[in-house]
Amino acid sequence: MKILVSALCCAAFLAGCSTATTNYKSQPSDSKFAVGLGAGTTGITAEAKFSPNDRIALRGNYNFGEIVVDQDYDGIDYDGDLSLSTFGGFVDVAPFKNGFVLSGGAYVGDKTFDLNATPSNAVEIGGLSFDPSDVGTLTGRAEFNNFAPYAGIGYDSFISGSSNWSFNARAGVMFTGSVDVDLVSVNGLLSNDQTLRDEIEAEILAIEEDAENYKYYPVLTIGIARRF
Repeated sequence: MKILVSALCCAAFLAGCSTATTNYKSQPSDSKFAVGLGAGTTGITAEAKFSPNDRIALRGNYNFGEIVVDQDYDGIDYDGDLSLSTFGGFVDVAPFKNGFVLSGGAYVGDKTFDLNATPSNAVEIGGLSFDPSDVGTLTGRAEFNNFAPYAGIGYDSFISGSSNWSFNARAGVMFTGSVDVDLVSVNGLLSNDQTLRDEIEAEILAIEEDAENYKYYPVLTIGIARRF
Protein backbone atom coordinates (compact mmCIF):
# COMPACT_ATOMS: atom_id res chain seq x y z
CA MET A 1 0.00 0.00 0.00
CA LYS A 2 1.40 3.36 -1.03
CA ILE A 3 0.62 5.09 2.23
CA LEU A 4 2.41 2.47 4.30
CA VAL A 5 5.54 2.69 2.15
CA SER A 6 5.43 6.49 2.36
CA ALA A 7 4.80 6.33 6.09
CA LEU A 8 7.74 4.00 6.68
CA CYS A 9 10.07 6.19 4.61
CA CYS A 10 8.89 9.31 6.40
CA ALA A 11 9.11 7.56 9.75
CA ALA A 12 12.71 6.58 9.08
CA PHE A 13 13.50 10.17 8.13
CA LEU A 14 11.78 11.54 11.23
CA ALA A 15 13.51 9.04 13.47
CA GLY A 16 16.83 10.11 11.97
CA CYS A 17 15.98 13.73 12.60
CA SER A 18 15.05 12.92 16.19
CA THR A 19 18.36 11.13 16.75
CA ALA A 20 20.24 14.01 15.22
CA THR A 21 18.48 16.53 17.42
CA THR A 22 19.38 14.66 20.59
CA ASN A 23 23.02 15.18 19.66
CA TYR A 24 22.47 18.85 18.99
CA LYS A 25 23.10 20.84 22.15
CA SER A 26 20.50 23.53 22.54
CA GLN A 27 19.17 25.33 25.56
CA PRO A 28 16.00 23.77 27.03
CA SER A 29 12.83 25.76 26.45
CA ASP A 30 10.07 26.64 28.90
CA SER A 31 7.55 26.96 26.07
CA LYS A 32 4.39 24.90 26.41
CA PHE A 33 3.58 25.08 22.68
CA ALA A 34 5.03 22.95 19.88
CA VAL A 35 4.48 22.16 16.20
CA GLY A 36 5.55 19.04 14.37
CA LEU A 37 5.30 16.61 11.49
CA GLY A 38 4.43 12.94 11.41
CA ALA A 39 3.43 10.00 9.27
CA GLY A 40 1.39 6.86 9.62
CA THR A 41 -1.72 5.01 8.55
CA THR A 42 -3.70 8.27 8.51
CA GLY A 43 -1.23 9.77 6.02
CA ILE A 44 1.14 12.69 6.45
CA THR A 45 0.39 14.81 9.52
CA ALA A 46 0.98 18.45 10.44
CA GLU A 47 0.34 19.03 14.13
CA ALA A 48 0.26 21.69 16.84
CA LYS A 49 0.06 20.97 20.56
CA PHE A 50 -0.07 22.70 23.90
CA SER A 51 0.81 21.30 27.32
CA PRO A 52 -0.38 23.38 30.30
CA ASN A 53 1.33 21.02 32.78
CA ASP A 54 3.34 17.78 32.97
CA ARG A 55 0.25 15.56 32.81
CA ILE A 56 -1.87 16.87 29.92
CA ALA A 57 -1.43 17.98 26.32
CA LEU A 58 -3.98 19.21 23.80
CA ARG A 59 -3.32 18.39 20.13
CA GLY A 60 -4.79 19.46 16.82
CA ASN A 61 -3.67 18.17 13.44
CA TYR A 62 -4.42 17.78 9.75
CA ASN A 63 -3.90 14.45 7.99
CA PHE A 64 -3.84 13.55 4.31
CA GLY A 65 -3.12 10.24 2.63
CA GLU A 66 -4.16 7.66 0.05
CA ILE A 67 -4.07 3.88 0.24
CA VAL A 68 -4.28 1.73 -2.90
CA VAL A 69 -5.88 -1.63 -2.12
CA ASP A 70 -6.92 -4.53 -4.36
CA GLN A 71 -9.97 -5.95 -2.62
CA ASP A 72 -12.29 -8.88 -3.28
CA TYR A 73 -15.93 -8.21 -2.47
CA ASP A 74 -18.46 -10.99 -2.97
CA GLY A 75 -16.22 -12.76 -5.50
CA ILE A 76 -15.44 -9.66 -7.61
CA ASP A 77 -11.94 -8.17 -7.67
CA TYR A 78 -12.00 -4.39 -7.21
CA ASP A 79 -9.22 -1.82 -7.51
CA GLY A 80 -9.68 0.28 -4.39
CA ASP A 81 -8.38 3.73 -3.45
CA LEU A 82 -8.89 4.82 0.15
CA SER A 83 -8.58 8.62 0.53
CA LEU A 84 -8.23 10.32 3.91
CA SER A 85 -8.45 14.06 4.48
CA THR A 86 -9.13 14.70 8.14
CA PHE A 87 -8.72 17.15 10.99
CA GLY A 88 -8.06 15.72 14.43
CA GLY A 89 -8.49 16.98 17.97
CA PHE A 90 -7.10 15.06 20.95
CA VAL A 91 -6.30 15.10 24.64
CA ASP A 92 -3.16 13.28 25.81
CA VAL A 93 -2.81 12.29 29.46
CA ALA A 94 0.52 11.25 31.02
CA PRO A 95 -0.62 9.49 34.23
CA PHE A 96 2.92 8.84 35.45
CA LYS A 97 4.37 12.21 34.39
CA ASN A 98 6.67 10.55 31.86
CA GLY A 99 6.53 9.74 28.15
CA PHE A 100 3.72 7.18 28.42
CA VAL A 101 0.41 8.73 27.30
CA LEU A 102 -3.25 7.78 26.96
CA SER A 103 -5.04 9.56 24.12
CA GLY A 104 -8.65 10.27 23.26
CA GLY A 105 -10.29 12.44 20.63
CA ALA A 106 -11.76 12.30 17.15
CA TYR A 107 -11.03 12.64 13.45
CA VAL A 108 -13.40 14.77 11.34
CA GLY A 109 -13.35 14.81 7.55
CA ASP A 110 -13.56 12.74 4.38
CA LYS A 111 -12.85 9.03 4.50
CA THR A 112 -13.81 7.54 1.14
CA PHE A 113 -13.04 4.30 -0.66
CA ASP A 114 -13.32 4.43 -4.48
CA LEU A 115 -14.05 1.07 -6.16
CA ASN A 116 -13.54 -0.03 -9.77
CA ALA A 117 -13.84 -3.48 -11.34
CA THR A 118 -13.77 -4.50 -15.01
CA PRO A 119 -14.49 -8.25 -15.11
CA SER A 120 -12.70 -10.34 -17.73
CA ASN A 121 -14.82 -13.41 -17.06
CA ALA A 122 -18.45 -14.06 -16.23
CA VAL A 123 -19.25 -12.82 -12.72
CA GLU A 124 -22.05 -13.34 -10.28
CA ILE A 125 -23.72 -10.11 -9.21
CA GLY A 126 -26.41 -10.45 -6.61
CA GLY A 127 -27.82 -13.87 -7.47
CA LEU A 128 -27.32 -13.90 -11.25
CA SER A 129 -24.38 -14.46 -13.61
CA PHE A 130 -23.43 -11.82 -16.18
CA ASP A 131 -20.93 -11.74 -19.06
CA PRO A 132 -18.15 -9.12 -18.96
CA SER A 133 -19.63 -7.30 -21.96
CA ASP A 134 -22.97 -7.03 -20.18
CA VAL A 135 -21.42 -5.55 -17.03
CA GLY A 136 -18.76 -3.26 -18.51
CA THR A 137 -17.16 -1.59 -15.49
CA LEU A 138 -18.48 -1.54 -11.96
CA THR A 139 -17.60 1.78 -10.37
CA GLY A 140 -18.60 3.11 -7.00
CA ARG A 141 -17.67 4.73 -3.73
CA ALA A 142 -17.85 3.73 -0.09
CA GLU A 143 -18.12 6.59 2.40
CA PHE A 144 -17.47 6.31 6.13
CA ASN A 145 -18.86 8.55 8.85
CA ASN A 146 -17.52 12.09 8.82
CA PHE A 147 -16.97 11.97 12.60
CA ALA A 148 -14.78 9.15 13.92
CA PRO A 149 -13.86 8.85 17.63
CA TYR A 150 -10.32 7.77 18.47
CA ALA A 151 -8.64 6.05 21.43
CA GLY A 152 -5.01 5.05 21.78
CA ILE A 153 -1.79 4.82 23.76
CA GLY A 154 1.76 5.83 23.00
CA TYR A 155 4.95 7.67 23.87
CA ASP A 156 5.46 11.44 23.69
CA SER A 157 8.45 13.16 25.26
CA PHE A 158 6.84 16.60 24.84
CA ILE A 159 4.53 16.63 27.89
CA SER A 160 7.01 15.87 30.65
CA GLY A 161 10.19 16.87 28.81
CA SER A 162 11.92 20.24 28.57
CA SER A 163 14.14 19.93 25.49
CA ASN A 164 13.31 21.88 22.35
CA TRP A 165 12.75 18.73 20.30
CA SER A 166 10.45 15.84 21.17
CA PHE A 167 9.60 12.45 19.67
CA ASN A 168 6.24 10.66 19.61
CA ALA A 169 4.86 7.29 18.55
CA ARG A 170 1.23 6.24 18.96
CA ALA A 171 -1.02 3.23 18.35
CA GLY A 172 -4.79 3.38 18.47
CA VAL A 173 -8.10 2.81 16.74
CA MET A 174 -10.33 5.13 14.72
CA PHE A 175 -14.00 4.10 15.03
CA THR A 176 -15.25 4.86 11.52
CA GLY A 177 -18.71 3.31 11.94
CA SER A 178 -20.88 1.84 9.21
CA VAL A 179 -20.17 2.44 5.53
CA ASP A 180 -22.52 3.78 2.84
CA VAL A 181 -21.88 2.35 -0.64
CA ASP A 182 -22.92 3.51 -4.13
CA LEU A 183 -22.22 1.23 -7.11
CA VAL A 184 -23.21 1.42 -10.81
CA SER A 185 -22.45 -0.35 -14.08
CA VAL A 186 -21.05 1.77 -16.93
CA ASN A 187 -20.20 1.01 -20.57
CA GLY A 188 -21.91 -2.39 -20.43
CA LEU A 189 -24.57 -3.77 -22.73
CA LEU A 190 -26.91 -4.12 -19.76
CA SER A 191 -25.81 -1.04 -17.79
CA ASN A 192 -29.30 0.44 -18.13
CA ASP A 193 -31.13 -2.86 -17.72
CA GLN A 194 -33.36 -2.99 -14.64
CA THR A 195 -32.46 -6.62 -13.90
CA LEU A 196 -28.76 -5.79 -13.61
CA ARG A 197 -29.56 -2.72 -11.56
CA ASP A 198 -31.59 -4.81 -9.12
CA GLU A 199 -28.75 -7.31 -8.75
CA ILE A 200 -26.27 -4.46 -8.18
CA GLU A 201 -28.43 -3.35 -5.25
CA ALA A 202 -27.92 -6.81 -3.76
CA GLU A 203 -24.19 -6.48 -4.49
CA ILE A 204 -24.11 -3.19 -2.57
CA LEU A 205 -25.49 -4.93 0.52
CA ALA A 206 -22.75 -7.58 0.24
CA ILE A 207 -20.03 -4.94 -0.08
CA GLU A 208 -21.37 -3.01 2.92
CA GLU A 209 -21.27 -6.23 4.95
CA ASP A 210 -17.70 -7.02 3.87
CA ALA A 211 -16.65 -3.40 4.52
CA GLU A 212 -17.45 -3.85 8.21
CA ASN A 213 -13.80 -4.92 8.47
CA TYR A 214 -12.92 -1.22 8.09
CA LYS A 215 -15.22 -0.21 10.92
CA TYR A 216 -12.23 -0.15 13.28
CA TYR A 217 -9.38 1.50 11.42
CA PRO A 218 -5.88 1.01 12.95
CA VAL A 219 -3.99 4.24 13.57
CA LEU A 220 -0.19 3.94 13.82
CA THR A 221 1.83 7.16 13.78
CA ILE A 222 5.33 8.45 14.42
CA GLY A 223 6.59 12.02 14.48
CA ILE A 224 8.73 14.80 15.90
CA ALA A 225 7.87 18.26 17.24
CA ARG A 226 9.69 21.43 18.24
CA ARG A 227 8.84 23.88 20.99
CA PHE A 228 8.32 27.54 20.12
